[in-house]
Amino acid sequence: MELTRRGWLGATAAGAAMAASPALGDAPVSAAGTMRVFPARFSIVAPGSGGHDYRPALEALAAYAVAELNAVGLPGMTLSVTDAEGFTAVLALGWSDVATHTPMRADSLFQIGSISKSFLALTVLSLADAGMIDVDAPITAYLPEAPWPAAPITASQLMAHTAGLADGPGMFPRTPGGRLWTGFTPGSKFSYSNTGFELLGATVERLTGMSHAAAILQRVRAPLGVADIAGTIDQANRGRFPAAYWTYDTSLAADLPGGALAPAKWDPEDTSAGSIAATSEMMARYLRGLLKVARDGGGILSPAMGRRFATGVIASDADFGPGSHYAQGVAVQPVDGLPCLHHTGGMVAFSSSFHADPAAGVAAFASVNARIGGYRPRQTTAYAIQLLRAVRAKTPLPLAPDPLQRYRIKAPERLYGRFVGPEGSVFTLGSGEDFPRYSGPDGIAPLRLADGQLVLPFGPHALDPVSEDGAVVGFWRGQTLYGRDAAHSQPAAPERLRALAGLYINRDPWVGFAEVFARGETLYAPGVGVIIERGGYWSAEKDTGGVERLRFDGMLNGLATRLNVSGVDFLRLKV
Repeated sequence: MELTRRGWLGATAAGAAMAASPALGDAPVSAAGTMRVFPARFSIVAPGSGGHDYRPALEALAAYAVAELNAVGLPGMTLSVTDAEGFTAVLALGWSDVATHTPMRADSLFQIGSISKSFLALTVLSLADAGMIDVDAPITAYLPEAPWPAAPITASQLMAHTAGLADGPGMFPRTPGGRLWTGFTPGSKFSYSNTGFELLGATVERLTGMSHAAAILQRVRAPLGVADIAGTIDQANRGRFPAAYWTYDTSLAADLPGGALAPAKWDPEDTSAGSIAATSEMMARYLRGLLKVARDGGGILSPAMGRRFATGVIASDADFGPGSHYAQGVAVQPVDGLPCLHHTGGMVAFSSSFHADPAAGVAAFASVNARIGGYRPRQTTAYAIQLLRAVRAKTPLPLAPDPLQRYRIKAPERLYGRFVGPEGSVFTLGSGEDFPRYSGPDGIAPLRLADGQLVLPFGPHALDPVSEDGAVVGFWRGQTLYGRDAAHSQPAAPERLRALAGLYINRDPWVGFAEVFARGETLYAPGVGVIIERGGYWSAEKDTGGVERLRFDGMLNGLATRLNVSGVDFLRLKV
């Protein structure tokens, strides 16, 4: 299940979209193992004035990038590194078009997704420096006709994702009353919201009298020397982008490394939450500008506002990694304990990441022309920072990370055993060559962690552990319960919950599908967990304030025909 760029209900936007519309080809065009060796040599765009010899670091980074592309099964990557003295190097790796084996070009545009939020935040802070907005005052005064929630919200809270708004209902959700809501007291927690940045973009347009893209160009891109970055993703520039790919087989529980890909739908974008496109060299120039912004405002902000932009205000570990704190349109994440500016971006078929270390004066950007679940090339850009720091500190280069680390299960031994279903079907979990090994009537395969779920390369359902006193005593798979060593009693679901369970679909490529299971006395959504009724709506049990809200309606023949997820409609799919 998926909702908007970062997703709430678990699966990939690309995969969900494919469930809603025909693939653009009748066969997969890309899979791991078909792309074994790439030419991988960085081109030095500018030597800079620092005199550092980055060549060994660039060779190590290129080797790792090749390893990651092959391990994950990605078509291509664009990559750039830069430092505060102007050194810049770029690498175009892999395929721009897999079917024709057209190599990636260094001058290709890539969609950077939510990295665009840093551009908009800088624009808002620039307007604050000019006295055109008070980012700590209720924002309703600047955009009064928006359906704001009752709780007062500030621009600063929107930029930090602490407003309590849902991720992607849009500025005018289809909900009772048609108004937005908050799931907690604004400022008290972190909850990522694209809708918040759409509202910020509309506010910028009201204050400046121009489009959000034009305001960003005037106040950020032109002053930082990146006016050539594209502010929107449109048909006129389509030929400058590489071919892009998404999941081919959308029946699986989650997207896994090595899965087949297919050509993705072209999706124009003009949203202030993420519609910027750039080459890797353009992004190197932008990141060099961010290094200056964090130090002294970079010529576009006052020094105090520059520090505010780059200072974390709220823990954001679940989204941006352990120890991270979100600032204003950008996260602050430690790499080897030292803070870096960081963000990722996911589009329908592009995945991006950057890290920038203002103290060390180094930065890196990477983007791939595919969307595979929650994968982002963040490990690539973090490793780049480690390598560049080592060169500047004259210390040994660090070893490359494990490209499949994000798919590994911690302490998998607790899962091992024999599990029996209600009809006597059996599967086993045990140690394998590289991942835990599943063996069952549907096949033998490695078990991996993807987007918070234990998944196999076949079948539509994840393995959801059932624990008692800290021990795994069974697994749910869809609506079937398996017990350790013996079948567990299959709890009957009440008719009321069975009426709500099902597969619901939205044909917007950003939205996709949502699946709900009735498991005994509870409803369960893959990737979310147990969902409970809270009076007028349902939400995840762990989402106590109801940031994301579900409503079932359109009852017909004893079944709900429609599921509204935070203001976005899904219709029951019958197959």
